Amino acid sequence: MRRRRFLTVTGGSLAAIAGCVGDETPDETQTVPDTQTATETTEPTPTPDGTEQPADVVAAGELLVSDMQAGRFEAAVERFRSDAQSAISAGRLEEIWLGYTAVGGSFQRITDTEETVQSGYDAVGLSLEFDRGTHVLRVLADDQDAPAIVGIFVNDEYSRPEYVDPNAFRAEEATVETDDCLMDGELTIPAEGDGVPGIVLVHGSDPNGAADMDLTTGGSKPFKDLAEGLASRGVAVLRYDRRSHACPNSLAPEEWTLDNITVDDPLVAIEELRAVPAVDSDRVAVVGHSLGGMAAPRIAERDGGLAGIAMLAAPARNFYEIFIEQFEHLATVGEYEWDAMAEQYERWDERIDRIRAGDYEASDTVLGYPGALWSSVDAYDQVATARAIDTPTFVLQGDRDYQVSVTADFERWQTQLADRPDATFELYEGLNHVFQYGEGPSTQTEYTLANPVDRSVVEDIASWATQL
Repeated sequence: MRRRRFLTVTGGSLAAIAGCVGDETPDETQTVPDTQTATETTEPTPTPDGTEQPADVVAAGELLVSDMQAGRFEAAVERFRSDAQSAISAGRLEEIWLGYTAVGGSFQRITDTEETVQSGYDAVGLSLEFDRGTHVLRVLADDQDAPAIVGIFVNDEYSRPEYVDPNAFRAEEATVETDDCLMDGELTIPAEGDGVPGIVLVHGSDPNGAADMDLTTGGSKPFKDLAEGLASRGVAVLRYDRRSHACPNSLAPEEWTLDNITVDDPLVAIEELRAVPAVDSDRVAVVGHSLGGMAAPRIAERDGGLAGIAMLAAPARNFYEIFIEQFEHLATVGEYEWDAMAEQYERWDERIDRIRAGDYEASDTVLGYPGALWSSVDAYDQVATARAIDTPTFVLQGDRDYQVSVTADFERWQTQLADRPDATFELYEGLNHVFQYGEGPSTQTEYTLANPVDRSVVEDIASWATQL
């Protein structure tokens, strides 16, 4: 459901979150020299009106952080070059800072700076220490005497969660192959034991093709966390690059249906996992996230032999209904209105009406997806399908999720599956849409920060899978 694109550069994963004049999302072919640790920072120069002006990119970054942590978001906008201010607003900067504090807690200090050059601009990575860890903000500025900011990025690197025991499993390259697409993947298999349960991970929606096998988003890799965490606890996992990532041109827009993008490929992956010698073929389950969770009952119905399905943050409503709520949340999440998001919210509200009315062709793109997806999702009743199958079902939801609702989705699953003795439900306090811990309102920016899937989710899925 996210709309970001990402740039991989020397020294880590870089997620664009604001600015960059003439190049809001840097091109992936650009290279970035090796970073150098800054050893000295020139002091900011006071101006006649008392406003500090930076002498270099490090000072520009430090002053920006000072403004943001103090809530001076309008002043922070003024630190951007005039032509970059059209791509930023006080509300956007507030949303970015809310993301950092949601994951990290209270800001403490800047612990380190690293200078480099990116896209022809001076750049600095600022290591920001928070109560619950350190996260990196990269700032780009021009090379004037008083540098002005042209862009800022999350620049966290992924870190393997402490609950993963790399000695408890082995990782093997794998592929999921269909007639028209070869999707790279990885098998994580417990080091000890035969006849272990197995899980196939199924992605959610992904119009921009960013869903690799790890579900990489900046410094976050939720599917890698799940796979290695489960394998550390005796559960084999197969995960793979989603079709839209591996073979983005394999389907014409009018072929972009729920089955073609979210059901057919997992069915192939299930058969491949069943053929793994260490896996008990009778104990293979699917763990689907978001749209993948919504499609899980259909996957079970079509397969006919799954041992279970786990639905993580799965919509129980029509898919389009959750979109307008997402954008309303993002447009109003802080004290400052995020102007660009508010405008997009208004545009998308009109497009929702088009979807409700069926006013589109299969090849039309509406709300970032082909009409073929909207019509196929509209024809699919995930709740009725879940009630009709006899597959053990586990429904999981984070209470900070702004993309799928506790009341409109999770509680509906509870109500509609209440008579199923093999259906279990778990609501997690403080977890967002990808089951990462945070505090305060959830934001887009927090998804790009290094933040593992919560241990409790991994342990609960592992316990559920081993009992199948």
